[in-house]
Amino acid sequence: MDFKGVRTFVALAEHLHFGHAAQHLRVAQPHVSRRIKQLEEELDAVLFYRDKRNVRLTAAGEVFLVEAKKLLRDADVAKERARESARGRRGNLTVSMISSAMLGALPDILGEFHRSHPDVSLSFRELNSVALLDALSRAEADVGFMHPPIRSLGTYEHVALEREPLIAVLQHTHPLARRNRLSLIELATEPWVMFPRDNGATIYDLIISLCQKAGFSPRIVQEAGSVPARLGLVAAGFGVHLVHKTWETMPYPGIVYIPIEPTAMIGLTCYWRKADPNPILKLFIDIVRKYKI
Repeated sequence: MDFKGVRTFVALAEHLHFGHAAQHLRVAQPHVSRRIKQLEEELDAVLFYRDKRNVRLTAAGEVFLVEAKKLLRDADVAKERARESARGRRGNLTVSMISSAMLGALPDILGEFHRSHPDVSLSFRELNSVALLDALSRAEADVGFMHPPIRSLGTYEHVALEREPLIAVLQHTHPLARRNRLSLIELATEPWVMFPRDNGATIYDLIISLCQKAGFSPRIVQEAGSVPARLGLVAAGFGVHLVHKTWETMPYPGIVYIPIEPTAMIGLTCYWRKADPNPILKLFIDIVRKYKI
């Protein structure tokens, strides 16, 4: 259905005069007559009674007027929302993250973006690194916050946000728990709590390599997928663990965090697909860049 015809119909229905409707629409009067005739032919209904003196709506015209006004309102809303979306003022953005990302700069980034763009709908997915990369590659997420992987990510743009050292996690009653700093080799004979390598090969391999350079291979006795679960196992006395320093901001009963030497630095990086045309994503990344290291 031609929107020009619908707008012409509404104008004529409101003015009930072909000349006045033409003036309102800023078109020649024959255009009004032609558009109304075409609309009536399309609807197979007479919309106006007209003679030399009077123009009035038929019963079909009365019914169509209600729907035509609604149709035009909806079209105007759709156009405005499309314009706002093209300018990045309205739309959707899906943010994926590893759990620890929320302990760093990400809440500040999200808060600033939400205040600046309150009409943008944000949705969130907490994933491990492998699942997060998969979500980005499938366009199931627009942006992801994770530890930088070892393998190259040539299909993504990125901004590095944080770099923090690994620290040890011990049960609070452990003989070494009162120390201000530990040498990593002091944990060589301890049982270790770890996560499955599939959850995050980057940090897993980094921890194993760090231990091997110190002169030992960790004796892993328990594995758990989430950090709270691993902290709980440490608190229960199953072993020691390493986390990056961000987790110090999350006190957990029954454990202590202690710096180690040597250590390794763990980063948090924001990734998104190259050449993604989403204007909302660009506005989001503009804020992310404020927090880069």
